[in-house]
Amino acid sequence: MAWLATQATHRLQTMAEAADLNLPPARLWQGLAAVALLGAGYGALQAGLVGALLGAVVLETAAVAALWGNRHRRDQKIEAQLPGFLEAIARGLRTGLQLGPATVEAAATSPAPLATEVAPLATDLQQGLRNSDVFERWARRRPEGGTQLAAAAISFAASAGGARARAIDAVATTLRDRIALEAETRSLTSQAKASAWLIALLPVGFLTVSASAGERAGSFLFTTRIGLIILLLGLGLDAIGAFWMRRIVCTEV
Repeated sequence: MAWLATQATHRLQTMAEAADLNLPPARLWQGLAAVALLGAGYGALQAGLVGALLGAVVLETAAVAALWGNRHRRDQKIEAQLPGFLEAIARGLRTGLQLGPATVEAAATSPAPLATEVAPLATDLQQGLRNSDVFERWARRRPEGGTQLAAAAISFAASAGGARARAIDAVATTLRDRIALEAETRSLTSQAKASAWLIALLPVGFLTVSASAGERAGSFLFTTRIGLIILLLGLGLDAIGAFWMRRIVCTEV
């Protein structure tokens, strides 16, 4: 049981960090408990014990789904901060610093969450490890997105020499252009995504309003066998529809 609780806490904290929520595990569990109590309280008012259980499960699932849906937020913030980090390294090189000290100086002035990402680089460089080895290891650790491109570019600059500052500035410009393009794409597709979520949530909203309007609807859905079957079937079909619309929107993007 203790192992299961530890694993659940670790998984929850990982999801929260990916969503850029820097909260201790105790606060995360408190938040989930408050959401469950809110759902249970509303469900209990509508349909007693069964409604309380269903309300807690629905809101708890929605909270976890919200965390999972924002799992790329931290990586997106890091990538948005990378061009500034590269430009700081290039400025250090132009003032006469070597690549290692320039990187350490840039890491010391980096904002969160990028500071957490580049802190191990500064530590390794201060311990005297080779520049190329440090940046190659960073590139292998983050083999995706702009982080991988930045790590590979600095690794190449560390081993190739030449006009390092100019090369690093060029990579920073490329990253800024790509970030701007991705932001424009998200802006153009946000309306379609919002419409998909609205269509998926309308049945749940209608169910909530109907159950609140009178006792007969809520009593039928939450306290009878056929009502529970209809309710679970409807929620399942709604979830499938939401997943299908999300796939369509993502495919179009």
